[in-house]
Amino acid sequence: MKRRLFVLCFVLLIFATFYFADGYYVRMVYETSKSGIFMRSEEVYETDDIKVVIVNTPQSFVWVRIKDKWYIGDSDVLKRTFPIKDLLEIAYDYVKSKKLDISRDGVYRFNEDFFIIEIFVIDKEIVRVTRIVGDVTTTMYINKFPKHFDIKSIISKYKFIEESPIPERFFAVFKLFLWSNTVEGKDFLRIIGYDKDGNPLELEINKKEGDYKVGTYYLKILKASESSLKEIKNALRDY
Repeated sequence: MKRRLFVLCFVLLIFATFYFADGYYVRMVYETSKSGIFMRSEEVYETDDIKVVIVNTPQSFVWVRIKDKWYIGDSDVLKRTFPIKDLLEIAYDYVKSKKLDISRDGVYRFNEDFFIIEIFVIDKEIVRVTRIVGDVTTTMYINKFPKHFDIKSIISKYKFIEESPIPERFFAVFKLFLWSNTVEGKDFLRIIGYDKDGNPLELEINKKEGDYKVGTYYLKILKASESSLKEIKNALRDY
């Protein structure tokens, strides 16, 4: 009887750990430049392999990461998209790539040739991240609140469309960016950002010409360091 009770408790513990979590994040993002001030508020629910980001203002949309797949949309229908990183993930990726130690409380400021990243740590948690690129300063404030939620119930509200707008093989290249912005044209998608070493990285996906062809699409390398060129080649080795 005791053994059965122990097994039952163990199963329930696993079930609770998988389906439920405590605490969620409310984040405020401010971006200032010569053109003015931009503000965005977000709610974030996250477990080990699922992340849900609900953007409330100024626009309402949702993006979700489920394991190594990303989805985005402004309704309950979310379409497959390329990898998305928020400012907190950028900070963690930067620290990991540079093998930095931010274990102590305080403000850490890292100056690269093309940008600055500032990380504010309290009780071993990142509570603020600031990124400065040119005259644009973006700051994310992160506050964690206690709340019991069912992550499976949250994502059940959405319909996920698996069809990707571009070949999934290119998604491996997106992961080489520390962060990036995208510019969509009539016949192309341009990805502009920085690699994990802090160097400029600029690529274009189109249907006309490029350095690599995947299906009916081409990848054109517009700007990349030698190390990024090697990583792109490895990511698209069979193409």
